[in-house]
Amino acid sequence: MIFEKVAQTRFKKKSSFIADEILRMINAGRYKAGSRLPSERVITEQMGVSRPSLREAISALQIVGILESRPGDGTYVSAPAANEDLSHRALTVLEECDSPYENMQARKAMEIGAAQLAIQVATDADLVALREAWDEKCERGRKGDLEEYLRYGKEFHLAIARATKNRIIEGIMEKLLDLTIQPLWINMRREYFRDDPTRIELMLDIHDRIVKAISTRDVQRTICELEMHFDIQIDQIYNQNDENHSDHSGK
Repeated sequence: MIFEKVAQTRFKKKSSFIADEILRMINAGRYKAGSRLPSERVITEQMGVSRPSLREAISALQIVGILESRPGDGTYVSAPAANEDLSHRALTVLEECDSPYENMQARKAMEIGAAQLAIQVATDADLVALREAWDEKCERGRKGDLEEYLRYGKEFHLAIARATKNRIIEGIMEKLLDLTIQPLWINMRREYFRDDPTRIELMLDIHDRIVKAISTRDVQRTICELEMHFDIQIDQIYNQNDENHSDHSGK
């Protein structure tokens, strides 16, 4: 019994179809409570979908308690059956939340340009505000307070947008950053740092380099650091290697 290929459905998003298909397999008894799902590589090949869409589907099912991630082991079924209420809640998360993957792609395109403009027009006061926002974010990250770390992350990136002196850029960036406090985004980041809490140090280091590059008005260095920032985040959430998700027989 394998997963079906994605087809035209009532759902707006491929991630919703994927979640619905996993729910179907659980309710059909193919994967019982305590059993392990196949590797992500196998599921994406069988369904003909991308890893970002699969990761988002799995995250939504984790949020409502149908699946659970075991660090270094894989993804397991935690509920004996996906009842109608749980299924509806998981699909609602996917249909109502924006894709973190698409959000990061959009922010990468926007923020690199915004930072270049900020370097040209930012005042000393703007650079002080950026440093203060960074200090708050760093403090929360070092304490391991992920919720506050993510909240102050919004303030940090907004400080860059505000330094452009362009209200349209600031408005667009604020809307994009608002999406980072949606349940899907927060759960995916939480899962990543839970698997290895030391990973936050890498992100703190990159943010520190971004601040230094902007503060010294080094355009090329700023572009390089921001590109690395977004590329690493995308890799963190979506492109982790499959070694911890290899196939095993279900328990």
